[in-house]
Amino acid sequence: MRRYYPILIIACLLFFKLQITGQQINTAQTKVADSIQMDDQQAELLYNKAIDYYSEGHTDSALRALNSAIHLKPGFANALNNSGFIKYILQDYLGAFVDFDAVIEIEPNDKAYFGRGLSRMALDSLETAITDFDKAIDFEPNYAEAFYYRGGANYLLGNYQLAVDDYTRAISLKNDYAIAYNDRGSAYVSSGRIEEAKNDFYKASLLDPTLYFAFNSLGGIKMNLGDAENALADFTAAVKVNPDYYYAFNNRGKARFLLGDYDRAVEDFSKALELAPEYLAALNNRANAKFKLEDYKGAIADYNQVVEYNPKIAVVYANRGNSKEMIRDDKGACTDWKKAVELGFTKATEYLKKCKKYE
Repeated sequence: MRRYYPILIIACLLFFKLQITGQQINTAQTKVADSIQMDDQQAELLYNKAIDYYSEGHTDSALRALNSAIHLKPGFANALNNSGFIKYILQDYLGAFVDFDAVIEIEPNDKAYFGRGLSRMALDSLETAITDFDKAIDFEPNYAEAFYYRGGANYLLGNYQLAVDDYTRAISLKNDYAIAYNDRGSAYVSSGRIEEAKNDFYKASLLDPTLYFAFNSLGGIKMNLGDAENALADFTAAVKVNPDYYYAFNNRGKARFLLGDYDRAVEDFSKALELAPEYLAALNNRANAKFKLEDYKGAIADYNQVVEYNPKIAVVYANRGNSKEMIRDDKGACTDWKKAVELGFTKATEYLKKCKKYE
């Protein structure tokens, strides 16, 4: 299950410019009042400038303009709200929380509660994030994004049925909500509802063909159901969208392994390792494929690296022992099989029957 924080819905960010008018100041007003009005007008100009900066992609400049506006006009709720969303985008989650919290003190509204919920979620305060999403929904009962992110918080807390319910509500409000279909699929997987998960991942990939992780998840389900050939097509779609997605390269390698295409499986596992050199699953899988190709020394070299990174994976010792047996390193094989048994891989007890003469 991917994390939620990078997928930000910013429909509520910088939603309008202020209409600035040059109202006449009564001559009886004090200089202080005159100064305050001038500051307010300057703050509103800066606010509008921030919108221009943001629309042009100058996020840092937008934030500086908003900060200046807030300095001139403390309690400027719109500026604080938008400052919070920009800080969230910049991954300053604590700063975002402070801004949204200030808005809620001044002018409670659905956007501010939603933003504070996002910030709390990013800070791993999931229960209080849910409370904020609840508040956002109280203000706006049709707030699809609030249901979606509340579903994400429930998922991370292990409340899978609540997550399914929230994603379902989000989808009912926004029927082309591809990411909600994807994440409901993940909640279905965690609930053991595999067919429903498969349908959701498929729907997500149809609605948004750039969701590479939806293709990967769909392929994973198909492979687990014994359909490695169609899974292969899904993993290929995933890496076509995101050529750096090493999980999908590893999974495509597994599909090719199951289909007996060991050479190309090695290529995929190698690509996964090129992208993520310490990805042990791909290293172990490549070793298994090399064993099938009778490249026993190559397999041993990969198993050695797995053991170096993590010396407690029992099956790796068993498989390395099998590889050593194939190159007539019987003593080394027996040492590995014995270690596998010690770590709980009882099947290696059968292999140890060959080792009597080395005891």
